[in-house]
Amino acid sequence: MTKIERAEVLAEIAERVALRNEFRSDSFQDEVVRMVNGAREQWRDQRGELPGYGVDALFDALRRLAEESDSSPLAVRDACAAAFRVAEEARLAR
Repeated sequence: MTKIERAEVLAEIAERVALRNEFRSDSFQDEVVRMVNGAREQWRDQRGELPGYGVDALFDALRRLAEESDSSPLAVRDACAAAFRVAEEARLAR
């Protein structure tokens, strides 16, 4: 996948997380982790490896969504906003 395509994936996941964050269910954290785990497959390289921390800002933002999913709704909102910013920066950097 290209960087632009990955930015689109990140923005889509961040939007889905943000919507679910508004009306949290008991399974919110599990849902977010499941979404992130599915999306992160788009970042695997030819050897099947995922980027390490600090290597890919898009992947870091995606990973942060899962990490913050057990935090307060405000922390999740902030993680979503950061993901949107990173995705937009990647789209504009064409």
